[in-house]
Amino acid sequence: MPDLKSILSATKPLTLAGAPAGFLPWMLADIARAGGTAVFISPDEAAMRAVASTAPFFAPELKVLSYPAWDCLPYDRASPTLRVMSERLATLHALQSKSDKPLLIVTTVNAATQRTLTPFRIRQLVARLAPGERIGLDKLAALLQANGYVRLDTVNDHGEFAVRGGLVDLFPSGAEQALRLDFFGDEIESVRTFDPNDQRTTGRVDGFTLLPASEALLDEDSIKRFRARYREKFGANATSDPLYQAISDGRRLAGM
Repeated sequence: MPDLKSILSATKPLTLAGAPAGFLPWMLADIARAGGTAVFISPDEAAMRAVASTAPFFAPELKVLSYPAWDCLPYDRASPTLRVMSERLATLHALQSKSDKPLLIVTTVNAATQRTLTPFRIRQLVARLAPGERIGLDKLAALLQANGYVRLDTVNDHGEFAVRGGLVDLFPSGAEQALRLDFFGDEIESVRTFDPNDQRTTGRVDGFTLLPASEALLDEDSIKRFRARYREKFGANATSDPLYQAISDGRRLAGM
């Protein structure tokens, strides 16, 4: 097997065979540390998670971004979980800016071959919210639902939000903690963190970045494109399909 110097100075693709699984995190950490960025495409999610959790042991300064595949089958009547969608979108957003640390991106074959939002679309959808920002409760709720957030009575996981009087509980994509927005009229008065297990506030933050919670967006333009292409593909009689009707109404259906 070539040494690290030979790998980094190679002018054509190299095939490294026979490397023990336990050696991969060490090798990838060294490549990322020496080259600035490394991408590891694993055969499955278990191998991806193993590298992601082990590589920082060999290079504590390393920044690791995980990009998993959807955890559902094609054409299945089950949607990807909100946690997986959140992790994917947080990684795509993080790749928009240059990292000041060595970067290791770990993904799988399925994830790398899957279509997703363009970098421009992600930048277009990202919003920054902070105390003093003026946005009505109804407008915020509509924005969250259009960006894939699910409205529930109680927030427990990524991609969920709840409206209770002048409070909005929200667990943004890529965030480590759930957030509670306190409104005074149409103005955000404060942003606090809270524990979803007991719903108690745990601190305050100056603001946060709001990422979309789904790669299947239901904004006006997306719905219009879907309707036109669906009729083109399946004919005018297909408009009675539950999926067509749900998306036309801006509602999400299992399997999206």
